[in-house]
Amino acid sequence: MTTRFVVLILLLVAGVAHAEPIPFETFIKLHNGMLEAELVSTAGRPDYGSDSNQGGVASGIATVSTTRQLSWLANGNIPYTTIVTLRDGVVVNIKRSKKL
Repeated sequence: MTTRFVVLILLLVAGVAHAEPIPFETFIKLHNGMLEAELVSTAGRPDYGSDSNQGGVASGIATVSTTRQLSWLANGNIPYTTIVTLRDGVVVNIKRSKKL
């Protein structure tokens, strides 16, 4: 019973923990064309992620494109928020802004 309680507490704490901001040394390694798996492996788990799907018809063929934004928020040590936009799992935009 005690072991289950400890495991439950550890899982709850891990779920509440926030991701770290991306340090400059890591930020300069990010580039357009990276795959999402490579991005997360390099930068770590993001604080937030949002998804959207866009569909269209071209020459009678239906297409669906998935756009995803991943955000690493600033903290007291690293005052920069980084937002990376992916389209169909590939990085297409990297934005970094200083939070005062």
